Amino acid sequence: MKVLAVLVGTAVRTGGPPAFVGQSGVELERAGEEMVVLSTDLALAPTGWVQLQRRVASGERHPSLQEGNVRVFPARFPRRLAFSPALYRAALALAPGSDVVHLHNLWQFPQYAGYRAARSAGVPYIVSPHGALDPFLRRHGRVRKGASMLLYQEELLRRAALIHVTTDAEAELIADVAPEVPRAVVPCGVYVEEFRDLPPGDEFRRKHLRGYDGRIIVFLGRITYKKGVDVLLRAFAHARRTCECRLVIVGPDDEGLRHGLQRLAEELGIGAQIDFVGPLYGEDRRAVLSSADVWALPSYTENFGIAVIEALAAGCAVCISPEVNVAADVAAADAGVVADLAPEAFGDALAALLADDARRARLRRAAREFAGRYDWSVVTPRLLDMYRRAAAQRR
Repeated sequence: MKVLAVLVGTAVRTGGPPAFVGQSGVELERAGEEMVVLSTDLALAPTGWVQLQRRVASGERHPSLQEGNVRVFPARFPRRLAFSPALYRAALALAPGSDVVHLHNLWQFPQYAGYRAARSAGVPYIVSPHGALDPFLRRHGRVRKGASMLLYQEELLRRAALIHVTTDAEAELIADVAPEVPRAVVPCGVYVEEFRDLPPGDEFRRKHLRGYDGRIIVFLGRITYKKGVDVLLRAFAHARRTCECRLVIVGPDDEGLRHGLQRLAEELGIGAQIDFVGPLYGEDRRAVLSSADVWALPSYTENFGIAVIEALAAGCAVCISPEVNVAADVAAADAGVVADLAPEAFGDALAALLADDARRARLRRAAREFAGRYDWSVVTPRLLDMYRRAAAQRR
């Protein structure tokens, strides 16, 4: 089987889609199948003028997309749409020899190019919204998204062989979108073994926190509006009324939110207790997880959350909002704490976790066991089944 995957960008700092696509390709190859990936050279998410000028360097790609069947094409004006005629030409050339075309994300030119190439070749295609159809996000950028729906997006979704979602919760949230198209629920995979033997936690503290040895709450992910970092600041201020701790925020600030968040922290009187570390990857990222007393994500919306599963695989005591779509499963397995998005409620949950060593120890054990459900060894058969279902619809 040959899968043609179409992606906006390959940079590791842009979050889940590059990780899912790259590791899917690795797993398909291990299973004797093939994936070719087409992407633009945008280094960051295509929002804002500064982001649009950055071109991805080879070292910035997700490790699973560094080599192999990965082809990167220049984006040109209007770069806000990740417009790339070269990518379109490649899609038209490669689609006829593919069994399935897999479109990742929505609203931009690469998905349109992949869609038109698949339709021209009579090849079935799968759409992975990666959270883009969540009602919370549909309310943002309504004019641009409404125009896209009228011009091509509605037809793109309606003609898909399958719409790929990562959780049952995501399937429910987007049930109103192209309801006649079957859904395939395939979670994002992680390599659980990578998070078993972690570097010492004091290595990160010595390097980035001036050796601070007290309790820390860690946020690890892209600093974007949807991830509720503003809620976390207010929750942290509430938690500090009853416990001594620091908040460590690790991740890229590609939306330019850090200045406003620092100003909010000063207004809340917690500026001196917060560390903005910036993005960390590889061993440094694993060291962050090793150092965390509590790992927190109060997202307004999160279609899956690979970072959540990685934190669980590392044995972190995790506190997340119900809007993270794996939250119900985490709660059912008692593998983490699910707290209301209101700052006081989330802050109370953080403080309670920090104060209860025995509970954190229990959660760590349950977290590692729960994360095993998402190891690629478990996910890959479901991934293969999805591609076979779609390929069976080829004309």
